[in-house]
Amino acid sequence: MSGAVELALDDLRRFGRAAYEQVGVAPVDAAIVVDVQLDADIRGVDTHGFQRLPWYVGYLRDGRYNAAPRFDVVRESAVSVLLDADGAIGQLACVRLMEHTLDKARATGLAVGGSRRSNDWGCGAHYPLMAARQGFVAFATTTSVPLLAPHGSATRLFGNNPIAHAVPRRSAPPIVLDMALTPVALGKVLRAAAEAEPVPAAWGFLDSDGRPTTDPAAALAGIIPAIGAYKGTGLALVTNVMAGILPGGSHTSAVDVGRRGQLFLVVSPALLGDPEDFLDAADAMVAEVRAATPLPGADGVFLPGEPEERHAADVRARGTIRYPPSVAAALAEVAESLGIDSPTGR
Repeated sequence: MSGAVELALDDLRRFGRAAYEQVGVAPVDAAIVVDVQLDADIRGVDTHGFQRLPWYVGYLRDGRYNAAPRFDVVRESAVSVLLDADGAIGQLACVRLMEHTLDKARATGLAVGGSRRSNDWGCGAHYPLMAARQGFVAFATTTSVPLLAPHGSATRLFGNNPIAHAVPRRSAPPIVLDMALTPVALGKVLRAAAEAEPVPAAWGFLDSDGRPTTDPAAALAGIIPAIGAYKGTGLALVTNVMAGILPGGSHTSAVDVGRRGQLFLVVSPALLGDPEDFLDAADAMVAEVRAATPLPGADGVFLPGEPEERHAADVRARGTIRYPPSVAAALAEVAESLGIDSPTGR
């Protein structure tokens, strides 16, 4: 990362908690949000962590996010829970929703959780990983603001609704697939704009006239590509149903700040068979993947989530996270505006 600014994990954690508390978030809630955001950065998904803290602080100051939400269980059964998030910070809402969903799954082996009136969840992997670390197979998706047009149109109707899966393993980190429905996370395009850098042509962005562009501003204002063309926009439609319509929340063009929804599914391997057989089979699958012949020039064959796990191990050993100058500067500006210590020392 060219010109990276290296910041200490402990300083970031103190700063993040202080920033949220300064704008009215309770200490216990601020700690949860900061832990989720730092987890994204530790795993190398640093477009979804502290890069977003200045946005959230701004939303809280403006009253667009609710600093003191009252979570309301709207409906529940033995295997389901529907949560009204009351405009909470998305990371807090999603942790609470997964906690409720896991409570159900421990009793029944299967549970689905839905939320409405929620917000941006940041790094989606965090939530199914909460379940996988307790032995459950999990799936999660969320709505997001309209950015993708139905295939063959130029009208933005669907969010770039990420999907995340996590699979437990016996003595290794869970397998985790966390993916957006665009070739790259749009946070990378936003970062390129902030750093005044072009985006690669291979990402496939088009300007508003449908011409290929490497200008990040033109890319964000133009036609944003979906993975697999109609397949990607088809996934955007069905995730809009699952996390928007199914929980009875906002969907399609109505999704906005305070109007996002999430859907979590948690399944115990014991529901369908012997959990030990499941773990044996998962290990056998991993062994087959690792034995696959790598292509010439490839670094190796990796499981989904494995590069992030390796990155996290390096960060924890180092005790620091490297951010681009634009992110470090934005964090310093937040600290100055709130009158708290900056993690950058500025």
